[in-house]
Amino acid sequence: MRVLAVTNLYPPHHVGGYEIACRGVMERFHRAGHEVMVLTAGTRVPGVADDARPETVTVRRRLDGWWDWERFAPARPGLLRRVAVERTNQRAVLDAVRDFRPDVASIWNLGYVSYAIATRLEELGVPIVVNLGDDWICYAHEFDAWTTMFERRPWARPAGAALGLRTRLPRFDTATVTMASALIADRVDARCPWRFGRRALVPLGVETWDFPVTVPADRPWSWRLLYVGRILPIKGVHTLVRALALLPPEARLEIDGHGPDHEVQALRALAEEVGVGARLRITRSRRGELRDRYRSADVVVFPSEWEEPFGIVPLEAMACGVPLVASGTGGSGEFLADGVNCVLFRPGDPGTLAAALHRIADDPALRRRVVLGGTDTAGHMTMDECARRLAVLHAEAAAGAGGPAPQTAARDTPRPEARPLVPPIGPSR
Repeated sequence: MRVLAVTNLYPPHHVGGYEIACRGVMERFHRAGHEVMVLTAGTRVPGVADDARPETVTVRRRLDGWWDWERFAPARPGLLRRVAVERTNQRAVLDAVRDFRPDVASIWNLGYVSYAIATRLEELGVPIVVNLGDDWICYAHEFDAWTTMFERRPWARPAGAALGLRTRLPRFDTATVTMASALIADRVDARCPWRFGRRALVPLGVETWDFPVTVPADRPWSWRLLYVGRILPIKGVHTLVRALALLPPEARLEIDGHGPDHEVQALRALAEEVGVGARLRITRSRRGELRDRYRSADVVVFPSEWEEPFGIVPLEAMACGVPLVASGTGGSGEFLADGVNCVLFRPGDPGTLAAALHRIADDPALRRRVVLGGTDTAGHMTMDECARRLAVLHAEAAAGAGGPAPQTAARDTPRPEARPLVPPIGPSR
């Protein structure tokens, strides 16, 4: 099977676990004997360290995007720039199909890049599988500065056609869609401008190449707290800093992640305000260093306050044999169970977070129980299992299994309001 993967970012240039999952699946496809080509953007994400793992599949970094990474906001280019970006992207997918002749296209994220890539794939008769690690498909089309021009001014489509460019959004009428959580499926049902006839729930999994499932020996508690992920208010980091002020003076918090400079500075200012500035450390590890970071902590805190589409950090912590305290929001709540593989607290509440940390600090038997429960969860929810299930669905799509789904064009369906809570790049961190 020849698989053409299309995504906006691909490691080593990534910001979260969604891109890591894409690479993990594509590398496993390759190891299973399938031919893989990845078509992605050449974007370098500021402040994100390269992953040293060598590429094992063919990667073409030829796509351009609709995102201003310096402002961290949608790009608003002029007409000539829009034409240039769209020429680049549509030519890139035509070249990839001509050179590679894929049996199936595996779309992971079109946020920040051109939706007409999928339109071209449909025209060329390439079967499509859309893999949703979050709900980008519900709103990311609003960032496409090319197709939005013509969706709002359909009378101008002949001008785009005269340039040899496609101006319509894809139909996705025969696509297979996979969702990483039931929450994503619910959001797609409620907000997505497309309706999919063939769909499957395929949870993401922990990357056991980086985080092999292990259970460390019991050790004394020393109040070393770890947060891994993006530094944004919706991720609960401010609540975590406030909770730190309610813990014993020996408690220390390491935040390992990245975020906009103003958010990092705001978090440092909050720590000073509540009197824990000297007890907070902010770092940014390379991915290859994260396993040691996890294993050096007494507890990993996952304090997210928005409805996480999935949440890969809890699984990484579990795989490393570290107890987890979590808010259990969104898709993460589908595999987190209080007292079984974690200790839960009320999202956004520093008091209940501090109480949860005291609970796990004061009860070695509870710590041991959630560690064992966590390693059991991580052992079942692996990238190997995710890739195995996705390979079956891609093969079925390539073979034309199931027949066409009911046809519902995006342009004939009411549009939801574009309301992204975080950039449509990944659920993970």
